[in-house]
Amino acid sequence: MLVKRLLPFLLISAFALPGVAQAQYQYTPVSLATGIISLYGAEYGSATTINNNGTVGVVYRIEETWYDQAYTWKNGQFSFIPRIQGKIYNHYITGINDAGNMAVNFNMFDTTTGQGHFFTHNDYLKVPDLVYQATTRVNAINNNDMVVGDGGMGFDDWSNPPPRHAFIYQNGTSTDLGTLGGKDSYAMGVNDAGTVVGGSHTTAGAMRAFTYDATGMHEMGTLGGAYSMAHDINEHGDIVGVSDTADGVRHVFLYSGGTMHDLGVWNDYQWGKPDINDSGQVVTILKINGVATPVLYQNGTTTVLSTLIDPAAGVDLMRVDAINDHGQIAATACGQGGAYGEGCWGMLLNPLNPVPEPATWGMLGAGLGVLAYCGRRRSKQAGGQSDGTASA
Repeated sequence: MLVKRLLPFLLISAFALPGVAQAQYQYTPVSLATGIISLYGAEYGSATTINNNGTVGVVYRIEETWYDQAYTWKNGQFSFIPRIQGKIYNHYITGINDAGNMAVNFNMFDTTTGQGHFFTHNDYLKVPDLVYQATTRVNAINNNDMVVGDGGMGFDDWSNPPPRHAFIYQNGTSTDLGTLGGKDSYAMGVNDAGTVVGGSHTTAGAMRAFTYDATGMHEMGTLGGAYSMAHDINEHGDIVGVSDTADGVRHVFLYSGGTMHDLGVWNDYQWGKPDINDSGQVVTILKINGVATPVLYQNGTTTVLSTLIDPAAGVDLMRVDAINDHGQIAATACGQGGAYGEGCWGMLLNPLNPVPEPATWGMLGAGLGVLAYCGRRRSKQAGGQSDGTASA
């Protein structure tokens, strides 16, 4: 009788779990546009990162100066990140952890004036330079407030750029990670265990993807070519990045279970770095039929993201930069006219069936375990009675 009582509840619970039912369209797009339209009649911006609480890092172009202004978005609320007094440079969020602390760059792509910062409690802490009067650039942050990036090893000069080294910043200190024997190294991602991934020149001068942990820096290899660079790592140690193949074409890779898997040709313009969440979902941009195409890779299958969005939403995806552990995606859309105005703007893709929390699966497993136990108990009782044994 207990089995009969529990079975409807367990079945209803199972089918009510997020991620079980699959709809034709799997994502709902949410515009993150500020509505600040430039003199050219358009807004220009993009989403850059997202944490597990649904806070998205976004940026838009200031028309008067053509500098980028960073802001965050969560549940319809815009929060503009303040600038450092006297600084009018580009302003860019490269990572947000679950506590809301951020890795923020000024002039991210200009290493002669670039400055990396740890942003916490609405205040900036400049990441110390590896060498006095050099520059730093921050690329990621984990939930332990560990920030990783790269820093100049001398005074930056466009005519004679010095080496740049990967570093870890934490608790006010920057630590040089060195290289694989060559000139430069770059730290691009870090998980909560403190494992860092990125790329470094070898003694022979080749750029190779690396992992860095308590035992030092380790080369990861390539898909057959001379170049590789790791961009992100999840809590299971799965890594995504890009690598040249033997024919010199740059592809996206997933490194999992000790093997580097080829996910397809990376786009020519290198928009949108590959990103991975703890469920192994990867977002990136592949070159498909000659066109840069945002895609989602999961369970061994690559799907064009635009096919998972209702066309009636009028969204033209241009790039994807990040995916959180609930499957929410930070993306960028562009277009002329339509529901979201003109130009380009940040876009959040909300899954219709979010990736469930581990605790949710645990509840289902526990319930099924109870069901199995009751079934075994009933079988034993039935068997005992058929043998003439009295049941308790």
